[in-house]
Amino acid sequence: MGKNVDEVNTIVCHIGAGASATAVKNGQCLDTSMGLTPLEGLVMGTRSGDIDPSICFHMMKKLNMSPEEMYTILNKKSGMYALTGNRFADQRDVRKGAANGDELCKLALEVECYRIKKYIGAYMAALGRLDSIVFTAGVGERATNIREMILQGLENFGIVLDEERNNAADTNKAECRISADHSKVQIFVIPTDEEIVGVQDIVALLAGTYDVYTKFRYIFQEKDYRNKLRDAAFIEEVKKRPFLLKAAINLPEQLKQELKN
Repeated sequence: MGKNVDEVNTIVCHIGAGASATAVKNGQCLDTSMGLTPLEGLVMGTRSGDIDPSICFHMMKKLNMSPEEMYTILNKKSGMYALTGNRFADQRDVRKGAANGDELCKLALEVECYRIKKYIGAYMAALGRLDSIVFTAGVGERATNIREMILQGLENFGIVLDEERNNAADTNKAECRISADHSKVQIFVIPTDEEIVGVQDIVALLAGTYDVYTKFRYIFQEKDYRNKLRDAAFIEEVKKRPFLLKAAINLPEQLKQELKN
């Protein structure tokens, strides 16, 4: 985007079996949908996300439930699983059901996307200025229709999806831009790299060099960082699925040279 990290305001939508939204102001986390635990916030595979706390007390009283039973319901028997009639926690199954006309699966996707859209709106207000939206994690990286459902209707806020790029951004091995050229807010699909974060955290903790996240620097924050394994995998993937290049950005140098030739 032509800006330094500390000049960018971003909303990150991490959507997988677990999910969260994060508002990033000037390169630092301003707010996140998660609370003390990941239970708060977005609708997830088996987690409820935001609900009226009084529901818990009502259920415990009416159904004579213990705190442990209520905890299990909120964390393991709610979310997409409950919305689909206690059938599907994996969103791939939910999307397949919706495509086949299953009304509960359609409802589950609508609820999920509506909740994410609400968080995007709230975080836009909190940030004051929005430069980009990032989708990541399993669903965020691969579910083109979910991204479309989330962003639909946000055009008046300068968030304009390019349909062709969005459909082409079906990979977890490359960074993609899916916003239209005239979109004021850039929209990206960026593969998550949780493994590298975990490894670096563990090494730093064992070495006694770990610091608070605002001061600790990860290797992928370096301007010339490349995930070489992911680059190699994408080069091979493009040979079978060349349409990915319609959305992919920040291409591996080897691939750039091959395309020139």
